[in-house]
Amino acid sequence: MSGSNAEKGLPRYDRDYLLSPAKRNQIVDLWEVENFGRDSFGDPDAVALYGMGPAEWHAAGVRILARTLLEAVRDPLGNRIGADVARIAAMAPAASGFGVVDCFAGSCNGLYSILRHLPDATGIGFEFEPAIFEMSSRNLASLGAPIELFNGDFRTLLDARRVPPGRRVVAFLAPPWGDALSREKGLDLSRTKPPIAEIIADFERVYADRPVLYVVEVHERLVPEPLTALQASFDWSELTIYDLAGPTGRHGVLLGTRRWNR
Repeated sequence: MSGSNAEKGLPRYDRDYLLSPAKRNQIVDLWEVENFGRDSFGDPDAVALYGMGPAEWHAAGVRILARTLLEAVRDPLGNRIGADVARIAAMAPAASGFGVVDCFAGSCNGLYSILRHLPDATGIGFEFEPAIFEMSSRNLASLGAPIELFNGDFRTLLDARRVPPGRRVVAFLAPPWGDALSREKGLDLSRTKPPIAEIIADFERVYADRPVLYVVEVHERLVPEPLTALQASFDWSELTIYDLAGPTGRHGVLLGTRRWNR
């Protein structure tokens, strides 16, 4: 479709429109994905997922909801995170193996990206909302992705759906930010939904005897006090902000280990 949205009488494909009650749970067409790319990134191919551009993943049978279009970890960010995880994982004993857990799986592209950089790893994802779970389950099946996706709250499933014994745990933590991200102060990691420290406490309850690498998605602007407290809780940590612009600014990752001597 050529011409601007205004010329065609269409709304601007931005955060407000995609999260509006009438649109958020609708499946988006390819032209809408491309419109969002143009409006938010100046690039119709910006929403690359599962190692493919929009036209390619759409042709492969992948479908997403409007809200997922906005919230998904796109390939450029996912690949940077995956490469950093692989760099730390390379320092672990070769025989240990890895299990990657995503508590807020959504499209599963963040988890999928990490697994692409850890080819012998297993993946477990939890998604609370049935509509997103069903959509992502179909997508993963069509792609043959090595991910077990479960519907429900990770807090009730984490203990029952564990990483296989003997494997080190990689915990990808990207909970909804909601009002934890403000224009004035940036991202407050103590106000995500749920707070990052609470999620880590849940993992520690289940994996207290395992080495764990925590992978926390962050924003370029961070409220200092919660960040400092979180870093102090790790045996080792590293903060990286990537040079990737998005609708809300640059994103990055905080890596932190427990019982994992890098």
